[in-house]
Amino acid sequence: MHRADADRAVDAALRQIDAQPDNMIQVQQTVLLLIERARLTGTPDDYLRARQLLVRATSNGGTPASLCEAHARLNFALHRLPQASAALTTCNGLMDPAEAGALAADIAFYSGRYTQAKAGYLALLNHSGSSSQHIRMAFYRWKTGAPAEAAALLEAAESRYHGGSATTMAWLKLQRGLLAWERGRLDEALALYQLAADAMPGWWLVDEQIAEVFRIQGDNDGARERLQRLVERNGRPEHMDELARLLREGPTPDAAQPWIKRAQAIYRTRLADFPEAAIGHALDHFLQFGTPSEALALARRNAELRPYGDAQIMLAAALFRAGQAGEAASRIRQVQDSGWETAQLHAVAAQILAALGQGPAADAQRALALMMNPQAMRLYLIPQPAQPELVSMW
Repeated sequence: MHRADADRAVDAALRQIDAQPDNMIQVQQTVLLLIERARLTGTPDDYLRARQLLVRATSNGGTPASLCEAHARLNFALHRLPQASAALTTCNGLMDPAEAGALAADIAFYSGRYTQAKAGYLALLNHSGSSSQHIRMAFYRWKTGAPAEAAALLEAAESRYHGGSATTMAWLKLQRGLLAWERGRLDEALALYQLAADAMPGWWLVDEQIAEVFRIQGDNDGARERLQRLVERNGRPEHMDELARLLREGPTPDAAQPWIKRAQAIYRTRLADFPEAAIGHALDHFLQFGTPSEALALARRNAELRPYGDAQIMLAAALFRAGQAGEAASRIRQVQDSGWETAQLHAVAAQILAALGQGPAADAQRALALMMNPQAMRLYLIPQPAQPELVSMW
């Protein structure tokens, strides 16, 4: 769905609700449309509209059961996993069984219950073999040490998709590009991103990844120009952060400060309005540009909300920057023991162990990272402690 199509669909749905405020089916469908548009635009305004719609619908007689799918999907989108699970339980057969099973498995995955998630994904894949079920299993295998299998599953998902959505086609190319990126195949990633851009020109999700490839390949001017266009068009703080990083590494590092301040102001507003949904991107910002204590507080909360591998790795990075390398190493070991296995995990482990003076262990982790992704030690650098002398075993 293009932005214009999404706008028309949402506007039409809102008009129908104004005409029939007690139509809970229409309310639920409108909430799902708003969630989809929020994912498309990357801005949180539609999450607020969706939440307001559900509050109003409840005051008009809507019951938890009649609105259960809307509550479940909105809470999941906002990273409120316990609330999403509770709402899903309320559905009790009112949702399509495959959709309910898929959401339950997704909640399990991001909650760090990988065995339960895998069982759910396998059951869905064996039952329907649809494009969406191939995608879910691809993400699971992507993060648990089988990127080649994940790539095959994503290709299978794309071949099984027969809808006409340009957004879906672009998204599938984008995911294949991201996986190629995480395998260190930068040229392949860029080619797939370009195909995604052809399917859906101007989509910020694609453009930001193209800028990142330019940066890693040494084309800082190309990356900066693309990021500046993104900031002008969308005003997203993530792009301000990337632009600031480029400027800070260039000949005029002071030029980064206005972007850092502007991004931080937006993050603070979002953290106040949507703390669970905003915390992941805000954490990236504060790890790079904020104080170690604030970054660590955000990282701990992020890992509480979604205690899966990526959030735990970010917590380890925040602990390391706060001078708690010993606890960071312990956190990394827990992630490894959970079954999570990515190049990022091994690269972060290598940096933490090296700082602790554990040379052989660090070398072993570095070798694993480079085996999975030859670019890993460039792509997954973690911020160094603000005061290196604080690095300790405790």
